[in-house]
Amino acid sequence: MAHVKRLVVPGVHRLPQFAHAARAGSHVYVSGTLGTDGDGALVAGGVVPETGQVLANLSTILAGAGCTWDDVASVSVYLADISEFALMNAVYEQYFDATPPARITVGGVDLALGARVEMQCVAVAETPAASTATVAPVARRTGFVERDGERLYYEVVGDENSDATPLVLSHGAGGNHASWFQQVAHFAAHRVVVTWDHRGYGRSSDLGDRTGPLVAVEDLLAILDHEGIERADLVGQSMGGWSVVGAALARPGLARSIVLADSIGGFTTDAVLAAMSRARARERQRDELGAHPALGEAFSARSPELAHLYQSLGRMGSADPDVVIGRLLDVTYGTDDAARLAVPALLIVGDHDQLFAPAAVRAVADLLPDARVIEIIGAGHSPYFEDPDAWNDALDAFLAWLDGDESI
Repeated sequence: MAHVKRLVVPGVHRLPQFAHAARAGSHVYVSGTLGTDGDGALVAGGVVPETGQVLANLSTILAGAGCTWDDVASVSVYLADISEFALMNAVYEQYFDATPPARITVGGVDLALGARVEMQCVAVAETPAASTATVAPVARRTGFVERDGERLYYEVVGDENSDATPLVLSHGAGGNHASWFQQVAHFAAHRVVVTWDHRGYGRSSDLGDRTGPLVAVEDLLAILDHEGIERADLVGQSMGGWSVVGAALARPGLARSIVLADSIGGFTTDAVLAAMSRARARERQRDELGAHPALGEAFSARSPELAHLYQSLGRMGSADPDVVIGRLLDVTYGTDDAARLAVPALLIVGDHDQLFAPAAVRAVADLLPDARVIEIIGAGHSPYFEDPDAWNDALDAFLAWLDGDESI
């Protein structure tokens, strides 16, 4: 049976009860789509502008699934009033040549929001043939920075002559630099990627038992200074969000963008706290193979071998998670701090995250001057690990937009 990948595409509004599309093998099934804007409001003017917006939304979803209208095999059209068939068709036909997809049109349908038209479609994406070209080796360096009596480990992967903005990945309390193994090669194909170990994690020491956000900010800056990196896209997973936010605040101009992955980054307002309090607390995980509070339960059941790897990565180091979490919660940022982060921000969160609930992440996004949120369907607190394809796609789209290649 083909593995199903559910897709959520930036820029198109949706209800949390369904994904924009699902891909099974080469087939892409796009959900019923209305003529709504990015805020979920139906465009005004009736069936003609609604049809245009529906088709534009479908185009965005198809692009997010790696398809175009040429890949669409069939379309289903639902009209509130079949007498508007010709008006709808006049807009619809602009999207196709002389051989449009197969189609069915159903009239007299009660549609959500009082819409005049809704469409869904099925596309068949070509699977690229395996390349026989020789893949150029990707450069990799490792090193240590000495600071404050500690040795801080880091890795640099990718073409250091690239003009692309470096990508810096800061791990969470359940991992270390190696946790990013499903991201490094992917992103290093086009830019330099820096990973590092917080104190007491992986290969970094913590002889002074000071690991936490207060020292992590200066540790990160020391590594970037050592490498001569003056501007970067800063990504922080969970605990790493504190490091990213702190570094961006401490050194204005360093961050071209910030990415908070399943993290509130230390922002603690009434709205964030209220959203956190509403989240269903997960029972402490039993000592079982693959069981981890930072992983979705479905993932641990589906991929016990990867869940065990996640457990093992989290044991590599001297840091005490309970101590680190306490130190995290002691470092908070408010609305004034958020206002200072006037750079594009992407917040990615698993829709089943029970540590930092999606509602709390959205409350943080509301504080930031230029932020957008992407939920990874079916993932827990670590979608970068649980569903790396979806997570990487989300960050790819954001970086492409920053680079001026396409709109998010």
